[in-house]
Amino acid sequence: MQPLEPVSKTRFVLPPPPLQRYLTTYYFTDIESPDGSEISDLMLPQWASIRYIYRGSVKMTIPDHKPQDSPLAAMTGPTSLAAPISAKKANIAAFGLLPLGWYKFVGQPASRWANKVVDVKTAHKFELFEQIWEAIRNMDSEAEMVDASNHILLEALQPVDPEEERIEAAHLALTDPAIDSVAALSDRLDMDTKQLSRFSNRVFGFLPKLLLRRQRFVRTLGQALMNPKQSWSECVDLNYYDQAHFNRDFKRFMGLTPRQYMAQPHPILGIGAMERTKALGRPLQAMDRPVDPNGSDNSNAA
Repeated sequence: MQPLEPVSKTRFVLPPPPLQRYLTTYYFTDIESPDGSEISDLMLPQWASIRYIYRGSVKMTIPDHKPQDSPLAAMTGPTSLAAPISAKKANIAAFGLLPLGWYKFVGQPASRWANKVVDVKTAHKFELFEQIWEAIRNMDSEAEMVDASNHILLEALQPVDPEEERIEAAHLALTDPAIDSVAALSDRLDMDTKQLSRFSNRVFGFLPKLLLRRQRFVRTLGQALMNPKQSWSECVDLNYYDQAHFNRDFKRFMGLTPRQYMAQPHPILGIGAMERTKALGRPLQAMDRPVDPNGSDNSNAA
């Protein structure tokens, strides 16, 4: 990978314990081009995220669309494709939503918003996130933004319902390397394939086969980001048959080959992934896992 230029900075802040089942982390990104040119990178496949651009502007490209200015208050649904992002100068406050957070705070079928960006000020049923935007848009302090967001989200919490436990169990299974097929996932969750498909589309945004494929890919990409001196062959997930199998998945999710990706600089997401690893233990939001009730693995440190 080409050396990263110091054109962006990202800082991470964990939400309070009551919100950690629903949010990944708050993060603040500053982008500033030293010469006024566009700074470009790729947003990697991930769960949903909310992005507030309180200074400057950001351009994004979503599937089948030309580059366009991102809404200042934008919700990106769960993604299975890399999305180009660029800016000359921008200050961004954001947070990631775990699938349980999507269920809790959005409540719409995730498949409806998969691989899409929506303006929360105009889209129906995103009023909660518009409320956060109105509260933080004129603040200068990141701590104040976090406090205001926490207050609004905590106020919106409803009592836990039985569906939440099933969603967390499914999320935990999806991110378990031992679950390598739809049949294994179906057995783990005690659902038939039709039930699982409907549930998966509604909660996670995609069918189970694609989700398992995405998680296998993300585990490999995460290992490569955490170990930049290793070759791809040393990072490839054990559920891949061989290097060619991984290369096909890379092309499917990223739109380019591993060699092409590593030859490019990644001055926004590359730096962010390194800082996320230092702060939280894992470089990518899609690697986050719920707390395993039978173990000690805590996703919210991811």
